[in-house]
Amino acid sequence: MSEDSDLSSKLATASDIAREAGALAFDYFRKRDELVVELKGPQDLVSVADRAVEDRIRERFADAFPDDGILGEEGGGAVSDRFWLIDPIDGTANFLRGVPFWCVALAYVVDGEPVLGLIYDPIQDQLFAGRSGGGATCNGRPMRIADTSELGAATVAVGYSVREPHQKVLSVLDLTLGKGATFKGYGSCAMALALVADGRLDAFYEAHINAWDCLGGLLLVREAGGRTNDFLADDGLQRGNRLLCTTPGLWPVLAPIAEG
Repeated sequence: MSEDSDLSSKLATASDIAREAGALAFDYFRKRDELVVELKGPQDLVSVADRAVEDRIRERFADAFPDDGILGEEGGGAVSDRFWLIDPIDGTANFLRGVPFWCVALAYVVDGEPVLGLIYDPIQDQLFAGRSGGGATCNGRPMRIADTSELGAATVAVGYSVREPHQKVLSVLDLTLGKGATFKGYGSCAMALALVADGRLDAFYEAHINAWDCLGGLLLVREAGGRTNDFLADDGLQRGNRLLCTTPGLWPVLAPIAEG
């Protein structure tokens, strides 16, 4: 089997797994008032739902792809030449508060680069999927980045990380709002990136994000024609990094914020 055929086959299987995991997460969402919640750190919640969904994904990946490694937000693992990166519920705080903006986020990483990305939104039954060099789709429909080139016409999603000084967020808001843009804070990086890839948002920025939150979405944005900073620089895969994804037209204006 050629590498392209192998990746296409993996994408199809992973799409089924993402939908199955999303259905399980949705079941927990309906009974979220019964869940035991733990605080891993400031603004960093986890529940039995996160762990159960990741366990299901791990089991399915181990059966389908026994030669691939696995690294998950909740269950850990290790970086290897070929591995799956799992965020079972990206947007856990939204999930636990009943806010319908969260997703299952997956990426397949080969030699340190994402080659497959999947984001599944069970609330609206939207599967965003992409393959390196093969484009990106939403439920099979090709996605394309917006053509926005003026901040005065842009909607920018901004995430906040307690791992970085809040002044970094304020400086970005000052730049964007000062030039007439509007901004949104969604609480799920992966979902926001999917919307950037699909032309529903124009940019996303966060001063620090972990790889499991964004690597699949980053690939979707690139495959849909968008621009991103080099998130993987300085060991971003294991340590996390700042992230900027934009339309090509907005990149010259927003790129300086990716430098610090």
